[in-house]
Amino acid sequence: MIRGAGAQPSVWALRALIVLGVMVALLAGSWTGYTPPVALVVLVALGALLSPFRPEHLSLSITMGLVIFWWGLQLRGEMPGTVLVVAAALICAHVAATVLAYGPPSLPVHPELALLWATRGVLAWVAALVVWVVARAYTGHGTPSFFWLTGLTASVIAAVVAGAAVSPRGVGARR
Repeated sequence: MIRGAGAQPSVWALRALIVLGVMVALLAGSWTGYTPPVALVVLVALGALLSPFRPEHLSLSITMGLVIFWWGLQLRGEMPGTVLVVAAALICAHVAATVLAYGPPSLPVHPELALLWATRGVLAWVAALVVWVVARAYTGHGTPSFFWLTGLTASVIAAVVAGAAVSPRGVGARR
């Protein structure tokens, strides 16, 4: 069942953020020569339009995976600044879907919950920034697999730190 009718404005805003985040992530490099094929744009757009109505469903993971896979094939060891925009857009889409999955669309999004997850998203993006800086500094000195492993390690550490630093205490709790 697709959740949609009677949704609160805050829910619609998060839905829009999911669609925009995924599409910006795919098309961010268009002005610098990284233009995806039309078939991929259509496929990702369809996934991006379905995902906001089923945020807990696998459709967003598959859609974001397509974007990440396409970028992985395009970069071939390069680290243009565009990847920071891609990382930010994907994190925004993921965070918006996570917040949407917390409740039915008939309830407004609790501001403290949105702030909690926005902070976690910013901390996750900082991990992407660190990996980008390291990759740029060591361009030509390391192997691409080294940077993928460094990025994976940094993102796992950032997720743990973000989860510990921004605890959900007080969100929805009675005092």
